[in-house]
Amino acid sequence: MTKIIRIHLEHKDDVIRDIAISSEKTIEDLHFEIIDALKLDKNEMASFYMTNDEFELLQEIPLFKIDDKENSMLGMNEITVGAVFPEVNSQLLYVYDFLKMWRFSITFIEESDNETTENSCIKSIGEMPKEAPEIQFEAKKEFDPFDTAFEDFDEFNEYEY
Repeated sequence: MTKIIRIHLEHKDDVIRDIAISSEKTIEDLHFEIIDALKLDKNEMASFYMTNDEFELLQEIPLFKIDDKENSMLGMNEITVGAVFPEVNSQLLYVYDFLKMWRFSITFIEESDNETTENSCIKSIGEMPKEAPEIQFEAKKEFDPFDTAFEDFDEFNEYEY
């Protein structure tokens, strides 16, 4: 099976690429197809991130396998496209160049019975900007019941120095 994957840059201007890739290929193959389709530098690091519906990062899939005592992460060359995109509208987040932080949403948009032997960019909209967009990373502030309860309280004001 061939999967049509949409790559969309998080930017004010639309930069979109649709890539046809076999579900048997690895996401490392998808990574290199993204690099080629967007004319990016092949020497930069990148990672895919599995997310939930609110785009909270759940698990990193790095370019290279990371094995340490605390956790073990599979590399991109160990995971197939079919495994990370089991159904239409499955999504990943792709971060390219960890200094500039180019961020793309990756969405499985369509499946085709035509088996492709080569990956190919089948749709291209917009040009990559010269500078990476500035991305705001905001964490939701959790409710703290003590945050406002002791707002005006200063226990040392009553004492003389």
